[in-house]
Amino acid sequence: MQGATSWVIAALVAIAVLLLAAAPTDQAPKLAPDFSLPALDGATVTLSSLRGSVVILDFWASWCAPCTRTLPGLHELASRLAERGVVLLAVSLDRTASAAGKYAESQDMALGSVLYGSLDEARAVKDLYGVVGIPHTFVIDRDGWIQFSGTPSGVTEELLARWLGDAQ
Repeated sequence: MQGATSWVIAALVAIAVLLLAAAPTDQAPKLAPDFSLPALDGATVTLSSLRGSVVILDFWASWCAPCTRTLPGLHELASRLAERGVVLLAVSLDRTASAAGKYAESQDMALGSVLYGSLDEARAVKDLYGVVGIPHTFVIDRDGWIQFSGTPSGVTEELLARWLGDAQ
């Protein structure tokens, strides 16, 4: 019985550590590093060109099961709030553009919101943002400040409402 109790306590501690690691940071906002990456539709997207929009920046890959569970929800949320100035940028960490594109098309995602130049280019942006595991999502306000960094499940309409005042 004591062995089972030890396992339960160890499991609870492990869960608590994982939840704390996945929780959004309460640090002061910092300016989002600018980058440019090609989208799957061929256009080049530069983050700073989206000033005035609230940007959901998600790092994901089609081989990542948690990513494929959360990316459709982010896509739906951004689509629903697009008229209020919300934009989704999904940086794929797949090995090929084909893998990213196949998944995006299966989810009816606009190929212009899926960014992938090469794995090296995507990794460079991932590193620029300090991402160590995926999925990882940022919310960048209309002025370019990172307001949220954490798991995609933390990005809700209620969270975004803080930065969805009238555009300009």
